Parts: sequence; C-alpha cells; structure tokens
Amino acid sequence: MTRNGGEPGRADREPFGQVAVRRGYVTQQQVNEALSRQRDIVAGAQAHKLIGMIMLEMGALGTSELIEVLREMSGPVPPGGARRPFP
Repeated sequence: MTRNGGEPGRADREPFGQVAVRRGYVTQQQVNEALSRQRDIVAGAQAHKLIGMIMLEMGALGTSELIEVLREMSGPVPPGGARRPFP
C-alpha cells in the first residue's frame, strides 16, 4: 500500500482533480465539491464512485475532457504507439 492508499507505483501519480485543474477543465472549487460528494457517497455506505465520474455527473467535466485526463494519467505512449490500459 502506498502513501495515498492506492496500489504500489501510483504514489507519484498526480491526482485526477489536479490534472483536470492544470488543464483548465475545472476549477479547484469544482474539485472540492466533487471530493465532498465522493465522501458523502462513502459515508452513506454506497459503492465508491470515481471523482471523474462525479465531475461528469455534475456537468463540470465533459466526456472528451474526462478521456483526456485519463489518457494523460495513463502515462506516455510507448514506442510503437501501443498505450497501456487505464489503471
């Protein structure tokens, strides 16, 4: 387990919300709202929901923007153009 509670190798990965803010897709306030909703979901004993899906449902992020953030988070394209699958 890593410092962020995720899988090994993910500790250095920039969080989804930070990538989305850096790209100008959302504001920090929208990220905070999505994180708050995510905490409420967990507190209500519902199944965990990814922050990107919450932002999409909020209308803060479009489908193409969600895909671009995930693409960036999946890492660089290796030689030959084959991309590793989303984590």
